[in-house]
Amino acid sequence: MIFDQQADIPVLIVGGGPVGLTMALLLARQNIPSVVVERRPTRADSAPKAHVVNPRSLEILRSLDIDVDMMRSAGPPRGDQEYSRFMTTLAGIELGKIPLDTPEASAVQATPTPLLNLAQPKFEAILRAAAEKNAAIELRTEHDWVGCRLEDGGAISTIQSHGSKYQIKSTFLIAADGANSAVREFLAIPLDGNPSVRPRITIHFEANLRALLRDRPAILYWILDPSVAGTFIAYDIDRTWVYTPRAMPQIFDRAVYTDEHCATLIRNAIGVRDVELQVKHVVPWMMAAQVATAYRRGNCFLVGDAAHRFPPTGGLGLNTGIADAHNLAWKMALALRNAAASAILDSYDEERRPIAENNCRQSLHNSNRLPDLFRLAEQSIIGGTVSDAGRTALGSEISTHREHFLSPGLQLGYSYGPPVRGPAEPTRYDPSANPGDRMPHAWVTHRGRRISTLDLVDPVSFTLFTRTEASRWQGDVVAPYGVKFVNLNDGYVFETDWLKTCGLSGSGAMLVRPDGHVARTVADDTERSRLEIAAALGSWISALVRDNSVAAG
Repeated sequence: MIFDQQADIPVLIVGGGPVGLTMALLLARQNIPSVVVERRPTRADSAPKAHVVNPRSLEILRSLDIDVDMMRSAGPPRGDQEYSRFMTTLAGIELGKIPLDTPEASAVQATPTPLLNLAQPKFEAILRAAAEKNAAIELRTEHDWVGCRLEDGGAISTIQSHGSKYQIKSTFLIAADGANSAVREFLAIPLDGNPSVRPRITIHFEANLRALLRDRPAILYWILDPSVAGTFIAYDIDRTWVYTPRAMPQIFDRAVYTDEHCATLIRNAIGVRDVELQVKHVVPWMMAAQVATAYRRGNCFLVGDAAHRFPPTGGLGLNTGIADAHNLAWKMALALRNAAASAILDSYDEERRPIAENNCRQSLHNSNRLPDLFRLAEQSIIGGTVSDAGRTALGSEISTHREHFLSPGLQLGYSYGPPVRGPAEPTRYDPSANPGDRMPHAWVTHRGRRISTLDLVDPVSFTLFTRTEASRWQGDVVAPYGVKFVNLNDGYVFETDWLKTCGLSGSGAMLVRPDGHVARTVADDTERSRLEIAAALGSWISALVRDNSVAAG
């Protein structure tokens, strides 16, 4: 049965995972309605998958008024998620550890939302609840996108649900349907890179290992004893775990990997046989390192895993997808408000694809370095014991893997330029306010409230930060373009020298995009500087109807 074609909608999002739901919420913040179709039913129980939600992703969610503190309470305490540890067995000897984030006291100087370890099903449930409460979002589960017809001005998609078919006409189509994206395949957009880096098996199990681990909590445990080599992910030390054995058969056979066999593998890697555990899921998968050769085909766009597939070594895949949505949503809203501004959408591919390529290279580099560590372990751990010389050698090798686990530069330090670029060093974030950079965070007290500078960015319009009066900018910038004006006068009390970092100590100005990235900075408020800011605005939004409104800061 084919239902009558639906009334036109602005945006159809295919895929109701974390990236698709974030995209819908970001569009709703721009007052753009969307329909999200997800082929899966809502599931209460599934393998945990991704788990690291990095500071930039949390900043984006915080800007959507999602309660990040509530998210944090849904995951393990911060003390459980600070390290990656390298062990002979889980109950055995610790050979080294690497932090996954800077200490909290310094982390909150770089971001209001330090890294969070939260299993993807819990994360997804939080986003789904927010989407279901939002009147601008219609979420349809068990509705499968099966194809579309591209036309000038949009796409007509065919959706199947419970044996029936219907059509949706949308101005824009968003592919957020994962690594094996049906939309990407339909659009014939190839992936560049290695589709088969190495096979892996995820064994999801439940167990309370708190007493066993005592004072050695972590998110990741790398088991180096050659007889049981693999990786444990502690989504929740008291309950939710994944074990990935390093040894893999040529062909995976679930009949061989019974729950009993998997439980034996887990207990051997733990190093204690009398551990109570329950195997929940056993999932084979192929690690890949690929990026789509294009992120756009007409009015169709790829986001998240539909656009890129990374090895999990680094925790960059999910977070890169959330940043994709953040970059695209405000531009899409701009184009929907005025079709003449649609050229702005070309910048999505120009800005996000190089970032994905950089993150893919780093993830693959992290993965390719691990065999050296495991080979050294084979030489150093004999019969379950390790000599003093072996411990020293392994400790030295482990210390060279810091950029695999500690990557604030990759998370916060990328820039849209031009040129688009990654950080100078993955393990270090250096706050800067050059064009294309994420505007730095700082804590500031204003009207009795302690807030982040990121809270001052308007998510819908551009924001102009300066310490001079609005009248200096009224005719050139504020009134013509409806820019939010923030006069950082003495009513703003900063805890750090943020004004100097951003070049705002004097009469300079900083123009910031709706996604929080710097569009332009000038050193003063002279006529020439005001015209430079106006030109930067014009390059982004000159096609907009000028509304002569002034947003108060």
